[in-house]
Amino acid sequence: MKTLALFTIFVLIFGTASSSFSDAYAQNDPTVLLRIATQADTEILNQLENSYGDSVPSDVQALYEKGNAAVESLESSLSDNVEQAKEDFLIAMKSFRQISNLISEPSSETKSIPSFDRDLESELNRLYKYFQSLKTISQKHNTGIDFSEIEQKFVLVREQINSDMHDESTKTLHELESLIHVKNQKIREHSSNSASDRIIIFALKQLEKIQKMLDDPTLDTSMPEFAIAISLVAEIETLISEDNIPDAKEKFGELNKIMKIIKRSNGQ
Repeated sequence: MKTLALFTIFVLIFGTASSSFSDAYAQNDPTVLLRIATQADTEILNQLENSYGDSVPSDVQALYEKGNAAVESLESSLSDNVEQAKEDFLIAMKSFRQISNLISEPSSETKSIPSFDRDLESELNRLYKYFQSLKTISQKHNTGIDFSEIEQKFVLVREQINSDMHDESTKTLHELESLIHVKNQKIREHSSNSASDRIIIFALKQLEKIQKMLDDPTLDTSMPEFAIAISLVAEIETLISEDNIPDAKEKFGELNKIMKIIKRSNGQ
């Protein structure tokens, strides 16, 4: 995991991964593309929260949604279209790198303006756009999170602003920011769990394909690699059931090497 995180940070800082890099990883272990992209997604979300809180600029939010959509597409294409998966991977990493660059650029807006001098209407509109993006992400991940309280607060604060209730509208706006922050945390937690579930589902699908290959009656079951492969499949299934993904990944690497030997021996 440390190696994965370090590589992700390297990509975000120094540029988009090359197609040759994704080719190499896709050939050796396609699942690593999903893990890297998912980790990069998480890293960017952390950067966005630390830099903007709940007021992410619209252009940055659009880039994130593009990258996030590419990660989801990568998950779908990985099992049957490695070329599309590599393209999705590069799109996601490029979007996340652009966001990282934007975050690192000096802001042209001053942060020293007192809160009572802010344009509450503009701030509310910016917050509402972010909230709508958050709802879209929530729907994509089927979180089932209830946003009714936040929507009611938006109605209330608009009424307060229209009635020139400055103190009340400022207070309600701060309450909105706090509520949206809480929802954002819940969505991130759900997305993180979902990413883990998706990796497990993908791994089980790969095991099923390998098991079908091993059930091929034309295989020479007397070769030592066949017994090793059967043993590794059982071991990986146990590791997955125990939610031990790192060790399962390591065993998958061994299994893929054994399967290549078996395929060559069978003339495939």
